[in-house]
Amino acid sequence: MHFTKRVGFILIALTVAVFVAFPSGQEEAEDGVVELTVWFGRENFIPDGGFDEFHEMYPNIRVNADVIPLEQALTEASTALSAGEGPDLLQTDSRRIPPLVEAGLLYPMGQQLDRWEQEDPDSYNNISDAGWSHATYGGARYGVAIYSGPFNHVYRTDWLEEAGLEVPETWEEMLDVARALNNPPSRRGYAIRDAGTTVWFSSHYMAMGGTYDRNNVIQLDSEAGIYALEFYQTLVDEGLVSDDVLAWGSGDMRAAFITGRAAQAPIGNNIFPNIQEELTYGEEWGAVPPLYREGAEDEYQYASLGWPMVATVATEHPEEVGLVLQYLAQHEQAMSVARRYQPTTVMSVWDDPDYLAEQPWAADFAGPLREMTPTPPNLYITQMDQIVLDALGEVMSDPSADPAEVAARYQRQLDQLFD
Repeated sequence: MHFTKRVGFILIALTVAVFVAFPSGQEEAEDGVVELTVWFGRENFIPDGGFDEFHEMYPNIRVNADVIPLEQALTEASTALSAGEGPDLLQTDSRRIPPLVEAGLLYPMGQQLDRWEQEDPDSYNNISDAGWSHATYGGARYGVAIYSGPFNHVYRTDWLEEAGLEVPETWEEMLDVARALNNPPSRRGYAIRDAGTTVWFSSHYMAMGGTYDRNNVIQLDSEAGIYALEFYQTLVDEGLVSDDVLAWGSGDMRAAFITGRAAQAPIGNNIFPNIQEELTYGEEWGAVPPLYREGAEDEYQYASLGWPMVATVATEHPEEVGLVLQYLAQHEQAMSVARRYQPTTVMSVWDDPDYLAEQPWAADFAGPLREMTPTPPNLYITQMDQIVLDALGEVMSDPSADPAEVAARYQRQLDQLFD
């Protein structure tokens, strides 16, 4: 696709104009106080105490925090920035950074981040590689992902022990465990959600050895892609998941495991505290990174999603924005979020005794979290996701569908994205 046509397509998808009017509200206030607007993707991402401590450190900077759900961040930020009302800092799904960059809506923070590294190398180097890669596109850095999380394989420890079963290490073993513990309708061997989002499927795909091409397009017609589609089809066809799975959301999937209606499930660390409220880790439930596909252990990837804070072209105060990023990446601020919500890329938190004491699973994941691979971003992420979801929905709803044929057919659509 010609570059001009490609960018035009992106802008239409985002419903934004090329020319961005900078908001007058970003200018320095009459009293000399710099006003900054920060959009968080979830209220839970805001550190305990908000920005009270930051305001004490920098009385000349006032941070106004708002919450714009991650699912809406791409379109709302694009619309707001085009209207001259956008935030200085935006939290978004890292997979959706390319469209924002190509539309000219993000501000490269390389200079400010270099200064951070020079002035406070300990803090800068305390952030894992995933923290930086999730906020980088085309060699330019736009911020930092202070929180990055995977989906893991959770299971009922007590049920496995009662049945004399071992914790599965492969997807093949997982299916065998699911079959052994399946007791419909009261209990299912596994829990998944409907084909409404690709993030769980992408996690499975990468753990199964799936790769992306040079344009970061998923390869559905690969051995791993066909295997992943067949895996979901098998779960539905054999009744190992709820009969209502095609209408389930993530909340239904999680609730099924927490309330004892599913023996296993793919669940992120952010939900672990909720599970712990009902079940005891190590006794009634356990968790490990996603499993691997037999014969493809060397291709295994532990996928992570990232939710970076990125600067936008609306900001007139990149130096102050850099200070906000440094503040959010402080050990205390990052830990306050990590202990109740998402894992952090601030590595000192992973070994903090208080953190380990509060989250009994943290010690088991300290090593694996260092090995996470970011789920690739994509210029046409919205279109790619829909194609994948159409393929996934087809195999989940039709037990007679041939996963290989479905993969090949939808791969042709995926390959056309960059033609």
